[in-house]
Amino acid sequence: MAQEKSFDMAEEFNGLDFHSARLKGRFIRTMETLGKQPDKSILYSSENRAEAKAAYRMPGNEDFDRQEIIRTHREATIRRMAEYGGPILAVQDTTGVNYNTHIKTEGIGYISDKTLGVNIHSCIAVTADGLVLGVLDQSGYNRPEPGDEPASHDSKKARPAEEKESFRWLETLERSTADIPEGVKVISVCDREGDMYELFAKAGELGEAFLIRIVQNRMTAGNRRVFG
Repeated sequence: MAQEKSFDMAEEFNGLDFHSARLKGRFIRTMETLGKQPDKSILYSSENRAEAKAAYRMPGNEDFDRQEIIRTHREATIRRMAEYGGPILAVQDTTGVNYNTHIKTEGIGYISDKTLGVNIHSCIAVTADGLVLGVLDQSGYNRPEPGDEPASHDSKKARPAEEKESFRWLETLERSTADIPEGVKVISVCDREGDMYELFAKAGELGEAFLIRIVQNRMTAGNRRVFG
């Protein structure tokens, strides 16, 4: 069973630079509040409506920087990896956030031809015994509008890897394994969506170990057949 690690939020985000001490303090307090009840909404996690309102308004602050949050948390995650030693599993996956009920909100984008929302692709560092150490990489993507006609299988295959949504697996592999402390072995883990030659080639280029659930029949270097 996977374990959980409790973070001291003030220590976790000590290096956060929002160019505003007040905004940094608000963010840390909000993370402490949400961390106590991660299964609840912001409203139900907050002590009162004023606290909930402050949390909802925070992302609208011009100094609020999502990438700065990821950077700071990633640095703390890598420190924990160094303390643990390894091996560490770098597990990638995508979560689709459905916003179909937000029909009056402009500029959301689509996660499929008919579903409003955003896809969040994450890579999480996990120890071999299931202890979650933190996030190594995270990105969001969606489609600006639904396609008029679905692309054929052949046309999808003909597109360069850089133009496919699946390219996020390669980018995440490269970003999540960068700056890892010497001596810490990392094994990238992907589900069947990561079964693509380009990902194998990228892992080989970087010298990274990987474990991927295959979906296609393949031939190994030793002429052994592997069936999906």
